[in-house]
Amino acid sequence: MKSKPKVRPVFEYALKNIDFYKSSSYRALKNLDSKGLEYTFKNVPVISGESFIDDFYKFIPNIRTNISLFQTSGSTGKPKVIPATYEDIKILGEAFINMYQDLLGSMPYITVNIAPPRPAISGVGMSAISEFGNSIELNPGPGQGLLEILKKCDSILDSHSKMNKTILITGLPSLLFREIYNLDNKTREDLNNLACKNEIYIALGGEPLNLERSRLLYSLISVKGIINLLASTERVCGSKFYTEEMLKSERMPDTSIFKVSRYNNEFGIYSDGKVYYPSNSKLKGIEGELLLTSKGLKGYDHAPLINYNTKEKVRFIGIDKDYMYLEFLGRTNKLVNFSVSKLDDIIIDDVLAFASRKLNLGEGYAEITRENGLDKITFYFYRNEFKGSKEELLNLILDKLSKEEMELKYVIDKKLASLDAELVDKDKIPFYDPKKLKGPKIVDKRGIEHY
Repeated sequence: MKSKPKVRPVFEYALKNIDFYKSSSYRALKNLDSKGLEYTFKNVPVISGESFIDDFYKFIPNIRTNISLFQTSGSTGKPKVIPATYEDIKILGEAFINMYQDLLGSMPYITVNIAPPRPAISGVGMSAISEFGNSIELNPGPGQGLLEILKKCDSILDSHSKMNKTILITGLPSLLFREIYNLDNKTREDLNNLACKNEIYIALGGEPLNLERSRLLYSLISVKGIINLLASTERVCGSKFYTEEMLKSERMPDTSIFKVSRYNNEFGIYSDGKVYYPSNSKLKGIEGELLLTSKGLKGYDHAPLINYNTKEKVRFIGIDKDYMYLEFLGRTNKLVNFSVSKLDDIIIDDVLAFASRKLNLGEGYAEITRENGLDKITFYFYRNEFKGSKEELLNLILDKLSKEEMELKYVIDKKLASLDAELVDKDKIPFYDPKKLKGPKIVDKRGIEHY
């Protein structure tokens, strides 16, 4: 394994090749010693996706280097192209490996990658874990399900008795939920039997995954632990670990915090117009937006040195030589995002049309409000010729929503959100008003911050 990435080579590369660093003030920093360079991060401009120079990846040296170009989603700024060489991906893979070894003691013998395939960065990153961690990687083929893959894993482990029985499954939470929800009872029982026979850990990222959502997943498949990953195209690597004890208990609070690897990045917190680079715990408790500052390995090609504002709101907990400890105050921790965050106009339209057709109702819309800190979803329908009960309507809506948004029934059953429906006269539906004909299907009155 390579040594920990150093600041100087990537900083010198940025000064030499990237347009927005070509000024005398930055060039003068080249003469600083290594210790002095630790303080230069305070002088590197904080930028967002809007500030990237078009086609900056052309500045990457050595045209013979194998470079992948990842087009980001733009969720934290303007969509942009991020270059990554083989060594860049290796750096990210090794950062994850260090993290897994800290959590599990050793790398698993087998990894099952159900993350999006290449060219998605998540699929590339998960494959890097297997490649550089010397694990056997299994990827589901067309039409193959998780049960079939785990049967193959079990067969491999039975034939290698001296190997550990650990299986690491990586992927997006929604993909895993969707597959397990679609299983019949017999198949789900077979899946659980295989999970109990071996030691299965699940590493999930790319979506909010708090403890309640992890407990839901644990109720569907018995695992030894769930790793909530934090990863991005900018090569950040972090994790939050939910133990089996936490997953089993209904009362145990979420006391775990994110450990963000310092192997391939430096970090800062942007707060009140200032940038703080916590070198110790003196800044404990400071809140702000997370900055990532890229680093690289000496002798290899690197992405530019950038203070990139992720827009993720965090609280600084502490730091050591390997990790920065953070509490995420936004999408990762808020319960509201577990309840109805994925409801959108398409899902609402499907539910409205389905209920209207089944029960001979008229036009309708949905409203989301906040009551006592929890989301409430209310559907309003023109009663038309419907003669049934409100309970019949609610059961039909819940059944349809559960299929469209698979975790919603669990959320409502656990009283993490509530569902209601009202039958009203025709003139109470805004879509019958010509002035509101093009109004939204969801009237969101929560007044909360969205991430």
